[in-house]
Amino acid sequence: MISVIADGRWGRRIVDFWRERVQNQVITWGARTPAFAAELANDMQNVRVATYADAIGAHSVIVVAIPIQDLLPWARAHAASLKGKVIVDMSFPLTNECLTLYGWHTSGTEQLQKTLPASRVVGMKGPFLRALAGGWHGDRGSIYVTSDDDDAKTQALKLLCGSDDQLIDAGKLEENRAIDRISSMG
Repeated sequence: MISVIADGRWGRRIVDFWRERVQNQVITWGARTPAFAAELANDMQNVRVATYADAIGAHSVIVVAIPIQDLLPWARAHAASLKGKVIVDMSFPLTNECLTLYGWHTSGTEQLQKTLPASRVVGMKGPFLRALAGGWHGDRGSIYVTSDDDDAKTQALKLLCGSDDQLIDAGKLEENRAIDRISSMG
């Protein structure tokens, strides 16, 4: 169904987030260090651990939740394998690093789409990511979903349709400029 690209304990949290929502579906967890991810996933059902490349090849929907500063280098390294796929961007800044990296006139998600013009990028962001960063404590808040490709956005929203999350169609990718900055506020 989906592959999740994320590393370490943060990766486990993202995989858990998706396991809750796509129950009884196999998730392929692509990690920089698959051996460590396998240790973290040893008690998880319906999770297959793989390299980034194998995870990208396994499914047509790829969720990427890596540090914002690693997002574009990762995309450039795997651009050929990501052609035609729906890329769900869950990367987010923990501080104002997004502003430092991209300025006021763009966002990491927009830059991801420019880096991967043959892919269909969906932003999936919001305060819930900050809650995930600290574990599952408190209200996770809303999930803002953006894309310049309406079909890709619909596909991403369908993945979450059975959940009790507050899903908000937040428009086009440019809306991530505000969403990233608001989400990074602690």
